[in-house]
Amino acid sequence: MPYTTVIFDLDGTLLDTLDDLAAAGNHACAAHGWPTFTRDQYRYKVGNGQPKLIERLIPAEFAGDGRVFEETIHAFRAYYDAHKEDHTAPYPGVPELLDTLRGAGIRLAVLTNKDHPAAAPLVARYFGERFDLVQGRIDAFPPKPAAPITRYVLDQLDADPSRTLYVGDSNVDVATGHNAGLAAAGVAWGFRGRAELEQAGAEYVVDTPAELAALIL
Repeated sequence: MPYTTVIFDLDGTLLDTLDDLAAAGNHACAAHGWPTFTRDQYRYKVGNGQPKLIERLIPAEFAGDGRVFEETIHAFRAYYDAHKEDHTAPYPGVPELLDTLRGAGIRLAVLTNKDHPAAAPLVARYFGERFDLVQGRIDAFPPKPAAPITRYVLDQLDADPSRTLYVGDSNVDVATGHNAGLAAAGVAWGFRGRAELEQAGAEYVVDTPAELAALIL
């Protein structure tokens, strides 16, 4: 059956946010005098939400220290909130992909592990009103790939899981779809690349937004 609903990841799928995430992470590290990381290292640190990213930045000797964690995540969020649009931009072809799908009557949503207060303004800034629903990480649900927040999005959309596709760029995204009973499409243009998506068991892996549009339609 054709897909009637498509749910997208945000970072590494719709928006290239890696430079701004890396800058915020390195700012938080430098503020504590800790080592910083390269842009490519951040490809594998992001994807599970900001709290997990902060855990991955904190040196081992401070692991489990609640005060250090709170100081670090506060420094990260304050910097990222002020600089989240410095280098961020949609991947080429993504706005056209969304317009094509909407023109075909397909419902679109975003489900991301980015904190909801950061996610919603970014989606509105770069994509206007193209999405029927935008859902970021909130404390009421565990972060994806756990299924509850995905099922919550499906309920809000009144979507049929058998006709819903989840699209993302990492093994977390493939698991997000599968854990909720959805097919998953991986985008090779994102942070992690084709090999990880294929190894994770994505039903489809595409190289361009135009290829994704053709697949869905």
